[in-house]
Amino acid sequence: MRRGSMFWGFVLVLLGGLFLLQAQGLITDVFGWFLPIIFILIGAWIIFGRFLPSSLPDGETFSIDLQGAAKVDLDFDHGAGMVMLTGGAPMGVALIGSQALGMDVKSHLAGDSLTVDLNAGPTFIPFIGPESGEWRFQVTQEVPVNLKVDSGASSLDFDFTAVKLAFLGVDTGASSLKVKLPAAAGHTLVNVESGAATIEMIVPEGVAARIRLEQGASTIQVDEKRFPLVTSMGHLYQSPDYDSAANKVEINLEGGANSVKVF
Repeated sequence: MRRGSMFWGFVLVLLGGLFLLQAQGLITDVFGWFLPIIFILIGAWIIFGRFLPSSLPDGETFSIDLQGAAKVDLDFDHGAGMVMLTGGAPMGVALIGSQALGMDVKSHLAGDSLTVDLNAGPTFIPFIGPESGEWRFQVTQEVPVNLKVDSGASSLDFDFTAVKLAFLGVDTGASSLKVKLPAAAGHTLVNVESGAATIEMIVPEGVAARIRLEQGASTIQVDEKRFPLVTSMGHLYQSPDYDSAANKVEINLEGGANSVKVF
């Protein structure tokens, strides 16, 4: 059974039960009871959704053709909820992923560049978000990708190990952000602006990194064996072979009371 249908079933049972209690004279204000209980039910549904298996059921996916583009510019807007983005889209496909009510996807090919605008909508409401309770997307590994992410209170899990990621820009609020960076994409630029976020950046072995941190009251953990501290002014860390490395990432993190790990 679809999770959205189950949720609405619970809501109708709840509402009917409250009207029954009112008819019996046990309560006087149905909606005075209904609203607090419905918020409790939504919260419990979100928590319950964390333990459900994540999948992309048949008929619940969408895909955007690559259309022969030499690069993909992906603009991702997400209100709240859980998002997983990895490589692994089929050949000839720019992006494939979860489909659900409230999503808006647009694509436009201009010259050799494919622009994809994806608005995932407010997934914190279980009957709007995907059936798995989690947005899951796969992006092309065939051509370079530029990704911009604008999110609210989200849990973001990105694995770009096999993706030719040229640019990642993230603007997020009170979120959790985990990023596995490319293993062989040449030069990758990462810019993150965040509120009170938990940020984890994983740099593959053999990839050099330059890391600039402009943080408020933050907890900062950087693997200084791989990325020694160059200067404490602005917290600059850099691999000794950064300038000559074939594969390298430049990471700029700016935010408030964050917890930051780079290793």
